[in-house]
Amino acid sequence: MPRRPPLDAEPHRTVSADLHRIVRVLDPYVIDRRAGATRRHRSREHGLPALLLARLPDGGAATDTAEPDPGLTALVLDYGERLKSSGGGVQRDGTHFAPHAVVGDVGPDRTRVREDGPHLLLLEDVAEQLRESMPQGAGALRLPEFDTCLSVLRAPVQDDDAAGQRRTLRKLLCDTYAARFHEAFPVAQFGEAMDGWWGAPFRLLSIVARWLWRRWYGMRVDRRHPWVSRVLDLPGRSFLNAAVQLRLTHQLALAHEAAHPTRAAESREEELVREILLTALIHDLARAARPRAWSRLRPRRAWPFVVLLPTVGGAGSACREFLDTYAAVAHDIANSPLLVLGAATDELPPYAASPPLRAFPAQRGALGTRPPGHEATTPFSAAVAGHATDAVRVLALPRTPDDGTTVAEVPPPTTVDFRPPRISDWWRPVAAVIAAAMLCGGGLVLSREVMDLLPDGSLAASCRHVGKGEVVGLTDGNDGCDLAHGEYAADLRKLEKALGRQNAKVRTDQPYRTIVFFAPLSVGSESKRTAPIGFQTLRGALLAQKNVNSRHLKAQVPVRLLVANAGEYFRFGSRGGLNKTNSTDVDVARMIVDRADRDHIAAVMGLHQSRPESQQAAIELGAQGITVLGTGVSGQRMVDGDSPVSYFQLSPTDARIAAVMASFALHSPQLRALTDPAPGSSGPAAVVVYDPKDTYFSADLARRFDSAYRSTGAVHLVKYGEMDNGRTTRAIADTVCTLVHRTGGFVLYAGRSSVMEDLFEHMQSEQACRARVAPVPVLAESPAPDVILHPDLMHDEYDALKLFYNQFSLPAPGGPFGQKFRRAFHLSAENDAALGYDAVKILSEAMNAIFSTDPAFSPSALVTHLQDPGIHDYVGESGVITLNSDHHYPPDKEIHVREITPAGDKITDLTCGVLSQGARNVTHWGPGGSFDCPMDTAS
Repeated sequence: MPRRPPLDAEPHRTVSADLHRIVRVLDPYVIDRRAGATRRHRSREHGLPALLLARLPDGGAATDTAEPDPGLTALVLDYGERLKSSGGGVQRDGTHFAPHAVVGDVGPDRTRVREDGPHLLLLEDVAEQLRESMPQGAGALRLPEFDTCLSVLRAPVQDDDAAGQRRTLRKLLCDTYAARFHEAFPVAQFGEAMDGWWGAPFRLLSIVARWLWRRWYGMRVDRRHPWVSRVLDLPGRSFLNAAVQLRLTHQLALAHEAAHPTRAAESREEELVREILLTALIHDLARAARPRAWSRLRPRRAWPFVVLLPTVGGAGSACREFLDTYAAVAHDIANSPLLVLGAATDELPPYAASPPLRAFPAQRGALGTRPPGHEATTPFSAAVAGHATDAVRVLALPRTPDDGTTVAEVPPPTTVDFRPPRISDWWRPVAAVIAAAMLCGGGLVLSREVMDLLPDGSLAASCRHVGKGEVVGLTDGNDGCDLAHGEYAADLRKLEKALGRQNAKVRTDQPYRTIVFFAPLSVGSESKRTAPIGFQTLRGALLAQKNVNSRHLKAQVPVRLLVANAGEYFRFGSRGGLNKTNSTDVDVARMIVDRADRDHIAAVMGLHQSRPESQQAAIELGAQGITVLGTGVSGQRMVDGDSPVSYFQLSPTDARIAAVMASFALHSPQLRALTDPAPGSSGPAAVVVYDPKDTYFSADLARRFDSAYRSTGAVHLVKYGEMDNGRTTRAIADTVCTLVHRTGGFVLYAGRSSVMEDLFEHMQSEQACRARVAPVPVLAESPAPDVILHPDLMHDEYDALKLFYNQFSLPAPGGPFGQKFRRAFHLSAENDAALGYDAVKILSEAMNAIFSTDPAFSPSALVTHLQDPGIHDYVGESGVITLNSDHHYPPDKEIHVREITPAGDKITDLTCGVLSQGARNVTHWGPGGSFDCPMDTAS
């Protein structure tokens, strides 16, 4: 674009002094809408005030009110001509210095006026003029938001109900948007330009791209333009709901216009439609005025969009309607690139702010302490800096004879440049492409470096997304694999962070060994069941790792800890063999084996559930000579039958647990106080809740309890599947409560801990359970972890029940372990925490013993050591432990039966076995030690 000369360089033209003054004020802001402010003080959110020209009364004082003047119309039109004149003073079609529009009455096409209404055509005409007057090299003007609103108002919707209108509008908008995309898509244009088969691939690509674009827009269309709902005072943010209401408002406006053809009175509906259309137009212009940072058009669009109002007359005139609408919406729009210049030809609008001083002196030197136009430039400068200004300002010109004063009598404005397109504008897109290429290249190099640090892509192979949102695999807390998922994800994520911190302190350039904590640590997103019981064991293992690595012994191997998630029900912990539930290719046990050499894995601990899937994992690991030390595992089949020689566990088995529970049920004074002996029996009736499909744990425990107790009391078996739905659970709760109420017995809960609270919830609301004077006693082998950690739940949520439960260790709350655990995790140390602590300590001591003679020992050496010489009478936090080739689980492991009192306290009613406290063997329990403790006949 050419350099813009001063007005005195334009030949054969007589120019008014008023025009010179307007040029002096406006030209700097037409060249750059943020002129006059440094980059540091420029606000991204600003709007220039609309400037309304008026006259001071003849001979008026500085405080006089400005008056309208029909003669100012020519002044506004002259400035419009200046915006499209060439440098030589000759008007040239298509040459513009800034996009501009002149507002006038709508055309003579009465059909369009009747169908669309003058309020719509007014703003459409402004938008079209702005499109057509875009300067050369500044690109095309796109108005997507404004065009969307026009499409809504003109949509041929025949449906009467709102839902049908929403569907029609969605389809119409998606089709329109896809068509615009197709027109602008370069590949589509290229395909249309090529004939025959050569263009077929491009046409096919454009069809696929158009379909994808349409789908993407269709998913987002209802979330776009939330401001429309606010303008229409509608609840929510749905654009389609607002579009339906906008159409109704438009139809009401058309009806009002038809009833008042003279436009003597304007309806609120017309105002609303105009406000929404103008707001959409300003939003589009704001985006167009500030293209993306990498666009070549950004430096070429420094100008504002100029709107000229030659005749701002009384109510009903087109210019007045536009100015009224602009004044109504300007305060709610943070960033407006519009520069509005109008001439007051009738009564001034009440919202127009008058200047405090006369804008221009009648003669040079009068009030000449400030430059001409100061009162106009001040609010412009304030707006550029982001300060609040009036939406419409009156610029009062002196009423002096002005019959075409020559420019020589007025100080000429300085020569200014309207910035032309430059080749240097292309540095932005070129730099953006180079930066994107460098980023992609750097990311590729970085990913390769990371993969070099993780041989065979072990990170990707050790962290897999499976069904229902779970993430299974193993992590060291620093490799980016996050196993947390489900209701307790936040708890696991905290433990992962602690794991990462502790592992980072282990020097991997020196000999070390790794222990893997392997258990189900997540549940599917469709299930509310959780497995936090493993979290307590993991906390104990983390505390033991910290303790082990802080010691400085003569022969000591540092311990790293990995955490492996087998998924809900241990489904993904193994594959094939005994595991009939995993139909995928995910096998976490295989992942552990694959990382055994690189991570120096010596042992696996945990499992936590007696299942075919967990035993299959032990078999897979044992086949590679890796020791598995189970914690919280009690199923008899885990140590019998298919159990590998490399498998050991720290918990007693179902055979002894069932015998202890039968002894407690028969003799416990606490349980007897809540039950009645069955007729013809010495003990109360037992309602055994179990899962017949859970053969490794629940069904095995129920069968063994039945065998031990049936001779002394009646046994009623009630099936309760781990995967039953809520409706089935309610029916089971009804059966259980009815049996307990009829027999005066107790509930023996042999089900999984994860679904115990589901049953309790329904039992609490059953009439048969609530009808008892005393609460229903429940004796559980595997209680819900939340109930144990928060015993007040029994009183607060399940006061119709009384819980007795098993525990395989009893750490002293005031002892060193209990205090360290509470300081580290702000929780009490329960049975599972002690098991996790002891597992790491036992494996560490065994590895230290081997390391003293064989620093490069293999995992199979640990299996051999645990078999012979083994661990003999190790006094741990979970009890006295002996493990060897004859004892794959501790013989006569301590067992406690505890109860939760109404006050939320936990007291111990039965203690049997070899205790860690005092390292003594308790063989009798009850008042005065009157009852024998069941012991292991063989281990």
